[in-house]
Amino acid sequence: MASSTRSTRTDPASVSRVPVEGDGEGVPVAHRVFEGWLNECLERLRVAVAGIAAAQAVAIRVQAELAAARPPEGYDELGLFGSVVAGEVAGLMRISTGSAEWHLDFADQVVRRIPVGLEALAAGVLDLPRLRSLERATAPLDVGLAGRVVDHVLAKGPRAHRRSFTAACRRGVIKIDPEGAARRSEERCRERRVWVEPEEDGMAVLGALLPADGALACRKRIERIADATIVDRAEEDGRSRDEVRADTLMDLILGRYGQPGPAGAAGADVQVIVPIGTLLGLDADPGELVGYGPIPAVVAREIASRPASTWRRMLTDGLGSLVELGERRYPSPGQRRHVQVRNPCCTFPHCTRGAWRCDLDHTRPYAAGGKTLVENLGPLCRRHHRVRHHSRWRVVQPRPGVFRWTSPTGRRYEVRPHSYLDGECATVELDATSENGRPG
Repeated sequence: MASSTRSTRTDPASVSRVPVEGDGEGVPVAHRVFEGWLNECLERLRVAVAGIAAAQAVAIRVQAELAAARPPEGYDELGLFGSVVAGEVAGLMRISTGSAEWHLDFADQVVRRIPVGLEALAAGVLDLPRLRSLERATAPLDVGLAGRVVDHVLAKGPRAHRRSFTAACRRGVIKIDPEGAARRSEERCRERRVWVEPEEDGMAVLGALLPADGALACRKRIERIADATIVDRAEEDGRSRDEVRADTLMDLILGRYGQPGPAGAAGADVQVIVPIGTLLGLDADPGELVGYGPIPAVVAREIASRPASTWRRMLTDGLGSLVELGERRYPSPGQRRHVQVRNPCCTFPHCTRGAWRCDLDHTRPYAAGGKTLVENLGPLCRRHHRVRHHSRWRVVQPRPGVFRWTSPTGRRYEVRPHSYLDGECATVELDATSENGRPG
C-alpha cells in the first residue's frame, strides 16, 4: 500500500490537468490516480466489513448452542453447568464472566426470538450494533410480535446510520404494539431518577432519567440561556460553549440564575408532530418528538393537548415531506425551523449531528444566484460545511430536502427528507442495487 501511495505523489506542476464532469476546472492526473487507489481500498474495506458480520453471526449461533446446552443426567448435580460454560467463554473471549453471561443470553434471545435478524447479520445487511438495537427494542414483546416488528423494520434495510435504525426499531414496536408501548411508557415514567457517578480529577457525572419531552425542554432552556451568556459575556471569559452549558445547568439547579421556574415558563420550544388520526384518537400511529424520535400515540396526544402547547400549521406533500411557505433574503426563524424539521440531521451522507447544531447552507451558493428558499437550504454541521465548500464533494438538491452527493471517488448518495408518514430518513447509495444495502 505504501508503494501505491508514493506513486501518486507527483509534483503538481509536472502533470497536465484533465477535464472532470461537473467541475469547472481540470483535476491533476495524480489526484485521479490517488482517488482510484482510495476507491480500491474502500471496496476492500466493504468486503472485510461484510466478512466480519458473517463471522459474528457464526459466533452468535455457537454461543446460542452453548447457552441451550443441557448436560446428561448426573453430570451437573449442583447446577453449576451454566457458570462453568460462562467461565470457559470468558476465558476464550478474554472478557469477564458477567460479560460472557450477557453474550450467551443475547445469542440465545436472538436465535430463538428474532432469527431473521441473525440472517440479516450473516448476509451483511446488518452489523452487530444494529442487531443489538433490534433485540433490545423487541425484548418486551412475545415471539410473534417480535417477528412482526423485525419484518417491518428490515423491509427498509439498515438505514443510513445506527441512530436512524434504532429509531426505526422503536417506531416499529410502537406501531405493531401500540397498547403495550403506551403501558410501558407509563411504567418507565415511574423509573425517573437522578444520580451521580464519580470521575477522576475531582469531576463527576450528574445523570437523570426523565420523560423525553421534559429532557428536551431542559436542554433547550440550557441552550437558550447559554447562547445569551456567550453573546453578552466579557472578553476575559474564555469558557467554551460546553463549559458555559455546564455552568448554566449548575446555576439553574442551585438558584444562581434569577428565578428558574418550570422549564415551560422559560419558553422552551418542544415540537411534537402528531398524525391527524392520532390526534383525533382515530388510530394509534406513533407521534414524533423532534430531537428524540417516535413516541406512543397516547404520549403524543397528551403533549399536544397541554394548555401551554403552541400550534403551528405544517403543510406536507403526498410523500409526507414539508413544503415551502415563503421567501426572504436571509433565512427566517420559520425557515430555519422548517429545514431542521424536514432534515433533522446534517445532510452529509451518514452524518448524525442534529440539525439544531448545524449551519444552514445554501445548496446553490447565494453568490452564484441561489435563493434563500427552503428548497435551496439544508443543515450542514461545521465540519461537513467545510468539506462541501473546500473539497471535491459535490451536492445538488433536485427536490426540497433531497440532497444528492458525489464523493471524490465517484460514489453517489441521496439523502432524503424525514417522512412524517412512516418516520423514516433514508440515505440511498445510488450505485447500490438496493436501498441502504451496506451497514453505515
